[in-house]
Amino acid sequence: MTWTFDSALNDDDITVIERDDSHGDYAIKVGDLETTVTIELRRPLTGNRVEFRTSHAIKTPLQASPYWTSRPFDDDAPYALHRAIDGLTSYYRQAVEGGHAPSNNWLCKRGTY
Repeated sequence: MTWTFDSALNDDDITVIERDDSHGDYAIKVGDLETTVTIELRRPLTGNRVEFRTSHAIKTPLQASPYWTSRPFDDDAPYALHRAIDGLTSYYRQAVEGGHAPSNNWLCKRGTY
C-alpha cells in the first residue's frame, strides 16, 4: 500500500485535532482518551529518511512498559506518520478488545516514565 497523509490519518481510533502536512505537525486523540498527542515529522539535513516524534507513549494494562519505538523514522513522511499512529492505536485496540476500559493514564508523556 502506498501511504498518503490522508490514509495515515484514516484510522477509526483517532480524532485529528490539528493537521499541518506542509510542516509535519499533527495533534490527535486516541480512541476515547482525552489527552491530545502531538506528532512531529522532520527530515534531517543529511540522509533520505523522515524522523517522527510523539509527545506520548501508550502503556495499557497489557503492557509491561510504555511503547516507544526503537525505529522512529521511515523512508517517507506519510508512512512515518502511519507508524507513529499505529504505535499508539494498535496497543489501544488490543487493550479495549481485551475488555479493558480506556483510561487517560494509558498515555505517558515523554520524559515522565
